Amino acid sequence: MEILGLSRRVCFLEVILQLYGILNVLIIYKALADYSEQTLGSNIIGAARVYTPNITTIKNLPNFDQDNNTNFNEIEGWDKLITNYRTIYSVPTSGTSGWTGTGSMTSDGESLTLTASGDGNLLFDTSAVNTLEADRLRFKIKGSGSVELKAVRSYHGGTNSAFRVNWDNDNFVILDDNWLTVDVPFISGTSNTSIYQSGTRHDVPVTTGVSFDYEDDLRTFRVEYNADSGDTLQIREVEYYKSIAWSVHSLKDMTDGYMIFNCVRTKGRYDSRRRAYE
Repeated sequence: MEILGLSRRVCFLEVILQLYGILNVLIIYKALADYSEQTLGSNIIGAARVYTPNITTIKNLPNFDQDNNTNFNEIEGWDKLITNYRTIYSVPTSGTSGWTGTGSMTSDGESLTLTASGDGNLLFDTSAVNTLEADRLRFKIKGSGSVELKAVRSYHGGTNSAFRVNWDNDNFVILDDNWLTVDVPFISGTSNTSIYQSGTRHDVPVTTGVSFDYEDDLRTFRVEYNADSGDTLQIREVEYYKSIAWSVHSLKDMTDGYMIFNCVRTKGRYDSRRRAYE
């Protein structure tokens, strides 16, 4: 049975080129999901054609500039592109309801702005939101003055430290009045991830409290920061989402303007089966 709208779908997306950073691409889905039976829930296979800027353009982007990132040479076979398959929950930033912070807050209907009174935190509290299917957390953040991003916390099933997952940035990402996209894994067993800014990779250890269980409902999203009094911190597009990873299978075409990669989805899951095996 063919489902119209799913058999061939075109999307402009921000994707994560694993180990390097975030890249804007055009994806044409050839087969979004093929439910062939395999073991351990790894059973959803798909195919897509991914259009990227040409390699010269990519290497002029901060996270791929070889003066900043000597690890990147080109997009190669079996490099992974991670995309948003479905948003599970969006933390609202269209107003200040539910938010508290160390300072005063306003919203322009899209972004939440905190005028800091010093070092502190910005957090959103909710009664209980189901984020069971989410495996990544993404948001955009910007600061002015001397703001530094210190840590991100997500509390599930409770509101004390035992119930949270922690992304602690030991290097303190200095926000430079430009929007920084933070995109980190939200799954059990993760011990380390990355934040990329202007070509610099910042190591981010991931830890969890003794009572943390990703299957529990979301209670609090929290950002910790360092700032001087009067500095501003802005945040928007906070979302817990379910991701899919596309692996580069072949280079179909390369022109002066763009490159076309054939990609396959080699790993998937039934969420119910994933929970049964954990």
